[in-house]
Amino acid sequence: MGSRPGEFDEFAACLRALKDRAGLSYGALARRTRISSSSLHRYCSGSYVPQDYGSAHRFATACGASPEELRRLHRLWALADAARESGVEGEQDTGQDDTDQDDTDQDDTDQDGTHGPDLDPDSNPDPAAAPPPASTPRPPWHRRTPHPLVTLALVLALGATAWGIAAVTGPGPTDDEERPLLSAKCAEPVSEGQRGTCVRETQRLLARTGAELDVDGDFGPQTLRRVTAFQVLSRIGVSGVVDGETKKALYASKVRMDSWSPAKVRQRVREVFRAVPDEAVDLADCQSRLDPLHVVPHTDGTRNWGLFQIPDAVLRKLGGTPREAMDPEWNIRAVHRLWTRTKNFGDLPHCDRATAPVPAPGEPDLVEASGGPPTAPPPDASAPPASTTAVCPAPGQRFKTLTDLRIYLVGPGRRLYYVPDAIVYFNLWDDWNGVAVVSADVFAECGWGEARELANASLVRRGSGGRTYIWDAWYGYRPIADRTAFDRYGFSKAKVRTRPSLSPVSADAMWR
Repeated sequence: MGSRPGEFDEFAACLRALKDRAGLSYGALARRTRISSSSLHRYCSGSYVPQDYGSAHRFATACGASPEELRRLHRLWALADAARESGVEGEQDTGQDDTDQDDTDQDDTDQDGTHGPDLDPDSNPDPAAAPPPASTPRPPWHRRTPHPLVTLALVLALGATAWGIAAVTGPGPTDDEERPLLSAKCAEPVSEGQRGTCVRETQRLLARTGAELDVDGDFGPQTLRRVTAFQVLSRIGVSGVVDGETKKALYASKVRMDSWSPAKVRQRVREVFRAVPDEAVDLADCQSRLDPLHVVPHTDGTRNWGLFQIPDAVLRKLGGTPREAMDPEWNIRAVHRLWTRTKNFGDLPHCDRATAPVPAPGEPDLVEASGGPPTAPPPDASAPPASTTAVCPAPGQRFKTLTDLRIYLVGPGRRLYYVPDAIVYFNLWDDWNGVAVVSADVFAECGWGEARELANASLVRRGSGGRTYIWDAWYGYRPIADRTAFDRYGFSKAKVRTRPSLSPVSADAMWR
């Protein structure tokens, strides 16, 4: 058996998350979906991907999947199916894929507590026995004693049937398959910088709690933040490392990590900070991207917590705990108390330290510091001086203003996009070259009422050659028309990642 592609594992992880959340056994799912329990186990272990999406859809529907979860499952199935077609495939499924009467057609018991269909009361359970004399009343069928040879034959037949079923289905799932983090292959702690199956399982379990992160098997900064938040909410040791205690908690915990949406955060911040609503929203957006569970660790062991990134020292002065700091309502009101005393946000860290890496000398910050008035890039920066002309940036142009915190990109059809953070920026470009600084009037003069986020954007292509695509969480994979278009947007060749398959592709939204 060859190596199994990562797409199989991602598809299986999604199925396991749905199964775990629903709390259903393989037998219960088999009865609901009319798919054999052995096939369901193969799907969830990643050793086999169903030939058609219908089986996966029935599985997810039985687990109570939402429309959004069904769309995500379909995308993962398509990627896994394409990986299989490329020639790398896991174990073949030897069981019935669609329906398995032995597993699914029988309920546990009938209404009256008996098993199976009723027998004909007038039938003779022993065809070889002579009928009793007419003068002797026949006992009820269920009280008759079967012939010993018949009993022996039934026992042997049932034993052979049970052996045959066991041979087809194989052994049931083991603890290692159900809880990989507790198996020998994941015996060591899982920490930042690691990759592989143990990281992917950690991410799957975090996603099951409602945490927003990619299940990609790469333990990066976002996974570190989510692990730290989970430890705080679970009231266990906070280290950012998935140790034995954290592994057990991930499987047993009922903690939910889905918090307020960005829209709800903005609304609440404006309601509380009535004197400076725009400044407060901009600061929270810059500090945490309006993520209530945002955590930033420092090399000295201290951390910043929540929406406004309250440092440990300030948190102690406020009489709060990390758990309270990740409650958006508490975080907003606590920072408002600070602001009321000083009429500024000086007790909080500057935004560039909270969310963006330190730029090299001579490079402009992706976002400006929030503690004072915005400043222009230094004279030797690569960006041109601010333009106050009415000429609108053309497709391909990156720009920022002196009063805004974001980098913007003009896309096809002059649609305006914004880059959410430095991580996404450096998924697409090598440096700050090409970022123009323009007048803040550009949005009104050029008719841009809103900008769409390039959420988690990256550059990908299938195989070693061929067309390059830009991926983002809103549109999926969108092809870049040709090399000329690639260069127009200034994308970096070094940032292009190779994947065995790409699905789904939005061909109607090509970058030209």
